[in-house]
Amino acid sequence: MNKKTYLALILASCMSVASFPLWAEVTPAPEPHPTNITTPAKSSEDHTATASLHKEHAAHHHAMAEHHKSLAAEYKKAGKKSLEKHHHELAKHHEALAKEHEKTAATHESEAAKKK
Repeated sequence: MNKKTYLALILASCMSVASFPLWAEVTPAPEPHPTNITTPAKSSEDHTATASLHKEHAAHHHAMAEHHKSLAAEYKKAGKKSLEKHHHELAKHHEALAKEHEKTAATHESEAAKKK
């Protein structure tokens, strides 16, 4: 084997390592975070609109949790325990945020029903 053959083998191994992330089955991150809730709700329509915004936020956080769970699974396959643990923690965090937004949406929906 000559020098060019060795270089070709080294290049092929480097390319396979570099393209490994392309083969990963990771759920893509969701679109950017929904708009922020900035004004207090006073009327029934305001409460309904705020409830729908909170539902959007909850859906976003659920999607982020799924994304982090898939990343954790990929890191587990790769044997990277610290990154796996980190992404599991982030998934728990996003699930908790989604739960809070769902509770807040339910509160706004009940307030909207009271004011009708």
